[in-house]
Amino acid sequence: MTQRLQRVAAWCWYAGTGFRGYQQQQGERTVQGELLRAFREAGLTHNPVVGGRTDRGVSARMQVLGLWLERDRAPEGLVERLTPHLPADLGFHLARPARDVFHPAFSASSRTYRYFLPASQVGDLGLLTEAAALVPGTRDFRVFHFKTSQVRPRTVFAVEPSPAPGGLSLELRGDAFGRHMVRMLVGALSAVSRREVSLDAFREGLTAQRNFHCPTAAPEPLVLWSVDYAPELDPFSAEERAAFAWPPLTR
Repeated sequence: MTQRLQRVAAWCWYAGTGFRGYQQQQGERTVQGELLRAFREAGLTHNPVVGGRTDRGVSARMQVLGLWLERDRAPEGLVERLTPHLPADLGFHLARPARDVFHPAFSASSRTYRYFLPASQVGDLGLLTEAAALVPGTRDFRVFHFKTSQVRPRTVFAVEPSPAPGGLSLELRGDAFGRHMVRMLVGALSAVSRREVSLDAFREGLTAQRNFHCPTAAPEPLVLWSVDYAPELDPFSAEERAAFAWPPLTR
């Protein structure tokens, strides 16, 4: 098959508030459902695979799709071909050739999420920063993700708070995240900052030494910011990765 087809990586974005998540669901408006409809209407028969599923209300500045395309079709023309069939809250920035072994999820080296916390949900910034510094490391994070997620070691590389208009931006980067894991970590950090959860309890929750319960942060302020790959596999240049703002300005 690969003799007549080429591997393509496509950079997709969407505003999540109008979707019931990424994965197709009967009778619900989902990102995958809209994409499959657009692919059919554009005459593209090779369904894409995705770099990671997002929950209801979660947006994506950079979601990566992988697909096979006929070799006589330029990957760069994919965006122009699909755009007329897409709704206003879903689009593509780029499509680039990729190596045959490229898989948008399994080839990823890290994923970065950004979460906007309004000022009303931030108490003591020093406490929040101290708690955020405890998160990076490799552990199973079992009390910080939904029970349907597999319990396995995951590595969080960084949790970085920074000022944002009207509140605080939290950037979380890791090799993979369990279901609701980012939102549960953000909810816990917010609770620590407001002294609703002690720093010691948060530390013990990270090491699974005790049960840990706190509100899960709302999905709407969460954005899948980027999906990253090793240089030899990355279909996108550093310049391309830095070029697109959020919210998108293209449509």
